[in-house]
Amino acid sequence: MKLETWNTEKKESNSRRGIFLYVSSFKFQVSGFSIVEAVIVLAVLAIIAAATTGVFGGLNREKALEGSATSALSLLLRARSLALSSKDASLYGVHFEERRMVLFRGGSYSGGAPDNRVEELPPTVRIFATALQGGGSDVVFQRLTGKTAQSGTITIALSSDASRTKTVTISATGIAETN
Repeated sequence: MKLETWNTEKKESNSRRGIFLYVSSFKFQVSGFSIVEAVIVLAVLAIIAAATTGVFGGLNREKALEGSATSALSLLLRARSLALSSKDASLYGVHFEERRMVLFRGGSYSGGAPDNRVEELPPTVRIFATALQGGGSDVVFQRLTGKTAQSGTITIALSSDASRTKTVTISATGIAETN
């Protein structure tokens, strides 16, 4: 009898020890992160997010600047092409404002003309300077020759950083190019 009692006690002891080990290992698994560790991880993630946003924001602004210069070049080439083909027996030109560019028909720009094709610039970009022969902000192309009396440059810049620019150059022959 004593032997059986001893075995029973041993089983209970083992059983208790097993429970204790199970509870002990359970505590170890549940301990998780401390508040300090969580704050450090969040701070590192915030720094990475801020750095990434700055890099991608800069890339987006540069792409908007390049895209705006390409749009200006495209409008100038389109106006010259229309003048060369003498479409509707008319002159064609491009008018430049700080926040938009307008392809127009005729010898001078008229704001309310129904034929005007308006290209708005993104908010991050603006026309910084127009340096055209004879002053003004219009480039008009002659019929059949495509020449212009308003040769010069159009400078497009980032609104936030005027040192970041793209320049569109228009020659007297009407050919335009960007830097």
